[in-house]
Amino acid sequence: MNVELLLSHPAPSEGPPLRLQALVRISGRAPEASARPPLNLALVLDRSGSMSGEKLENARQAAALLLRRLGDADRVSVVAYDDQVQTLAEGATGPAHQEAIEAVRRIHAGSTTNLSGGWLRGWDLVRAVRGEGGGPTEGLSETGESDAPADTTPRILLMTDGLANAGITQPAALTGLCRTAREEGISTTTIGFGQGYDEDLLRAMADAGGGAAYYIENPDQAPGVFEEEIEGLLGLAAQNVELVLTPGSGTELVAVRHSYPTTQTETELRLDIGDLYGHEPRLALMEFDLEDARAGVELDVASLRVRGHVLEDGGVEEREVTLPITLKVGVGPRVEPEVRRIALLLDAADVRDEALAARDRGDWDGASDRLRETAERIEAELSGDVEGEREVNSLRAMATRMQPHVFDAADLKYMKQQVHDQRRSRTAARERYERPEG
Repeated sequence: MNVELLLSHPAPSEGPPLRLQALVRISGRAPEASARPPLNLALVLDRSGSMSGEKLENARQAAALLLRRLGDADRVSVVAYDDQVQTLAEGATGPAHQEAIEAVRRIHAGSTTNLSGGWLRGWDLVRAVRGEGGGPTEGLSETGESDAPADTTPRILLMTDGLANAGITQPAALTGLCRTAREEGISTTTIGFGQGYDEDLLRAMADAGGGAAYYIENPDQAPGVFEEEIEGLLGLAAQNVELVLTPGSGTELVAVRHSYPTTQTETELRLDIGDLYGHEPRLALMEFDLEDARAGVELDVASLRVRGHVLEDGGVEEREVTLPITLKVGVGPRVEPEVRRIALLLDAADVRDEALAARDRGDWDGASDRLRETAERIEAELSGDVEGEREVNSLRAMATRMQPHVFDAADLKYMKQQVHDQRRSRTAARERYERPEG
């Protein structure tokens, strides 16, 4: 697990405090396939009536694609749910993966959405594979002693296209369950399908569960999203990564531009970064105001600790990297192009939030103007940058759609997902669902 730091600031002056931007980049290397800990995966699939037709067919195909990518030692349980919950595979490994694929292909649409029942069954099955016996519900797993390795990567992957309208339906209770599972080391990733699901609930469950939240707008995007999730699991470098920041005296932490679940104490701020994948570093852009920022002064801005459970040699090892943030103030500005680039991309996330708030107030023209203005600014500063050009195209496309009777529920979910992924530095995930114009 490697931690890099880039600093950027304007020229110091005698007036207001100096604004320092600090970009933390956390990267890691996934172990070789032969050395990675086996997966312990519960695939929980919605088969409610609203999933009938093309949606369910694409979900079945995507799930089968994921199952085919598993190694022989990986264990997978498969659950299908509507108002009833059915276990289709339990801790399947090796040749039994094919039996799980065949069971997925036989899933058919049913009734209402007992989301909690499906998730609880998945939790139970993952715990059973770990040898922990019956989980939060009784009598679901009769497997006895598990022969699964002690070091596995456990995850519940929940997919739904609707609202939780049976079983446990209160958002606080559902997120609380995900948080409890994570305390046991079991993460939850959520996949929202179409326009009918509650994106705020699924995002909150993923946050509490330490996993990712995905959005599938069109059925044909399902394979790409499932592929992104399995690539992440197979390329996992570290789990439960946490960034702990302790500002120094004379330093005010003004903002953390990226958005992770946080815990604030009197002396430090903890960012719950979550999983780290070999193919995608995690970023955290922070802004500080420095009081005594005169030329020639060396400042202890803050101390930084990054810790996590690193996957290595078939097991998991806890690591911690400590990095002081110090600054020797020069006469002129200190400019880091990458810091500016990331700040501009985060500006795109911020303006989407602002545009949605303006739209909620009925200010459609104001929302559209803000999107276009930010697109022009990013285009001017990030000409030739692939990610910058994608942001420009997407912002302009949404500015055009930002009008009554045109902007719809799919646009709302799409923009919220873009904001979420940009603030979580999940560029690879965005590429899976980006619209052609974006």
